[in-house]
Amino acid sequence: MKKVLLVTTALVATASAAAADVSLSGSGRFGIVYNNQKAFGVSGTNAKTKIEKRMTINIDGSGSTDGGLDFGGRIRLRSDEGDVAGATSSANIWMGNDMFRITVGNTDGALVNRIAYFDGSVGLTGLHDADNSFNIGTSQFVLNTYSSRGNAGDVVRLDFNVGGFGVSLSTDTTGAFNASGATGSEDSIAASYNFGDWTVAGGYAKNANNSAASAGEQDLWSASISGQIADFGVNVNYSDLETVGTKAVLSGSYTFDATTVTAFVAKTSEDTLGSAGIGAAGSETEYGLGFTHNLGGATLAGGISRDYTENTMADLGVRFSF
Repeated sequence: MKKVLLVTTALVATASAAAADVSLSGSGRFGIVYNNQKAFGVSGTNAKTKIEKRMTINIDGSGSTDGGLDFGGRIRLRSDEGDVAGATSSANIWMGNDMFRITVGNTDGALVNRIAYFDGSVGLTGLHDADNSFNIGTSQFVLNTYSSRGNAGDVVRLDFNVGGFGVSLSTDTTGAFNASGATGSEDSIAASYNFGDWTVAGGYAKNANNSAASAGEQDLWSASISGQIADFGVNVNYSDLETVGTKAVLSGSYTFDATTVTAFVAKTSEDTLGSAGIGAAGSETEYGLGFTHNLGGATLAGGISRDYTENTMADLGVRFSF
């Protein structure tokens, strides 16, 4: 009986593997990055420039049930400059249809899934990511966001979509398992509505800043509106992080022939002096300018930005997908 079970299990596993839809996709980039504060090394004698290199491979599996439900999952492999060995992200698994989907594991929370935080990204690498309104001073990437080299916090997210209207709800297990001592999980809700070339979105995250016990586990509100007017793209995104401050970002893009130029300006207001790490020594205004040019199968990209510490970064290089 034991041998029969082993043989049966092997046959089932083989049949499942043969029927599975597994695909590979990826991206790469290379170039050069400049930082006027020599932030690429501990020593002040280090160079202000570095070589940028990144290779990403996505492994996606998908299928469907007899009842018409789709399912699948993703694991990502990534290697950056200086890596002795690449990193493997934690996986996510999903199931659903056009109206409803549940995603579990390393994935975006509800706000990041709905709100247009990243429309103003400039350069080859995104540079400071200062175009993102939930990056308020020293409170950087406080929301559950897909991690290409680790785990977002074992998120559980539900997505509902009907016509142009959508709602997402999410939670995570960070509070129960965070070794830093944080006790609260991020519980989020966000909604979006698409009408023609425009999308509006808004949402709330309870205990957004739960990555460390000392962070205070602040709540966060965010909203965005983004759209297209002929060859011009426009985006406004806004966030309010409890006890830290608020940040508003205006970005725009213009496309002509094979080239797109993107720019943004961001304004931060601290709740109290220094609550966002800006104080009298920094700047409440951040800005950036970048471009992309389609090379036919690859993209030339570059940009320059300045953040709240008055640090200037610039980059230039080529990226591609396959």
